[in-house]
Amino acid sequence: MTDTPSTYTGRLVRLRAREPEDEPLLYAWFNDPSVTEHLAIRYPLSHRDEHAFLERAASVSYAGASFAVVTRADDRLIGGVSLERTSPENRSAVLGVAIGDRTCWDGGYGTDAMRTVCRVGFEMMNLHRVELDVFAANERARHVYEKVGFRLEGRRRDAHYKHGRYQDVLVMGLLEGELRLD
Repeated sequence: MTDTPSTYTGRLVRLRAREPEDEPLLYAWFNDPSVTEHLAIRYPLSHRDEHAFLERAASVSYAGASFAVVTRADDRLIGGVSLERTSPENRSAVLGVAIGDRTCWDGGYGTDAMRTVCRVGFEMMNLHRVELDVFAANERARHVYEKVGFRLEGRRRDAHYKHGRYQDVLVMGLLEGELRLD
């Protein structure tokens, strides 16, 4: 598939609206412990939960810009990204990302999705700041975020309890003009 260059298109991925047909894959991914290991999700999700999520995420707006991540090569759904908890006064949002298709891990898809959604935030939503939380032990994700230009801003000690232990949560931020495109 060829795309006309746009803010929503990266080198490997394209962002699109989430669709009801995405539900079976989301259900499978977010009930897979290897996918949710580094996510805040603790409990099994039902099909009803996923349908409700898709219903909430269906309307993309400044208040909640949630996108499906699909490969440019074959238009295959591989994950999702969102810019939420936006603050118009501060021109800021919180970024969430998950690449659920494990065959796309370590292939540059997550990095490309991050760059693309940050471009959307800065170029389409007029954001000045994008921030995210990451578990301190999730070195693979931290590497991606730093590669994109995010900087470590703080540590919330023992902030998340999962798998029988507390984990530190790192706060990382990216300001307008700091996005690294290569």
